[in-house]
Amino acid sequence: MRFLIVLFLFFVLVTPVSQANTENVLPDVSENEPERIDPQFEYDVNYDLGFLWLDKVAVANFKLQKSTRPDIYIASLSAKTVGMAATLTNNRKQRYVSMMRKMPDGNFRSVRHTSQKEKGGIVRAKIYMFDYEKGTVKYQYFKNNKLIDEYDIEIDRDRAPSDILTTYVNLVTGAFGSMEVGAHYKVPTFSKKGIGDITIDFLSADKRPKKSFFSEDLLICRVLVDQEVFDTKDGVIYIGYDEKRLPARGIVTDIIGMGDVRGVMK
Repeated sequence: MRFLIVLFLFFVLVTPVSQANTENVLPDVSENEPERIDPQFEYDVNYDLGFLWLDKVAVANFKLQKSTRPDIYIASLSAKTVGMAATLTNNRKQRYVSMMRKMPDGNFRSVRHTSQKEKGGIVRAKIYMFDYEKGTVKYQYFKNNKLIDEYDIEIDRDRAPSDILTTYVNLVTGAFGSMEVGAHYKVPTFSKKGIGDITIDFLSADKRPKKSFFSEDLLICRVLVDQEVFDTKDGVIYIGYDEKRLPARGIVTDIIGMGDVRGVMK
């Protein structure tokens, strides 16, 4: 069940976490005390995921930390199925790690992004490493720590792509502009196929979806991503931000074979 990927946009930006090992092929997170960073990042938010009539088929936690290297931050997201869903999915676990650099202008730029999935004892990982001098993103695919595929994706130096976690950090820190009704942003991103865009729109009251799920006090954002990212028919995600600009609720629409998948902050 691939619904765990929906956590990407729900849970970024939110905590000081443990010390990350940025030298490993697959970045890891230990239990050391983190260095304190900007107060707006000092959160620890957990979520429940559900679909259809089931309110909790998976749990997730997202954390952000400053590393020991100057101006380098590590965002990490872990998720796992629980209960009967864990049995049905062979105790599926997923982890995402983004290394990003804080630039002199305050914006964040992707350095490396890793996605790792474990199911039935098999671990698959995709790694994207950004080289802005060469104008490339190196893509690597591993299965049980064995390199299976590797190639470079060319990028436009004047419109450098960002991974989805770094994109979110830039969004909520104001790099693209204000988070307000009517705001529209298009951000270059990447996949193994090449360069694309993430489209972000903040919706007015008359365009709010799922009014029974999203309360009126939430700021609603519509995000359009590549359909393959979430195995959806249209690549549409809705996120509801609370007064602290935390993603309190979210829905990924029309996941193939499942329908809408929702996430709720605990």
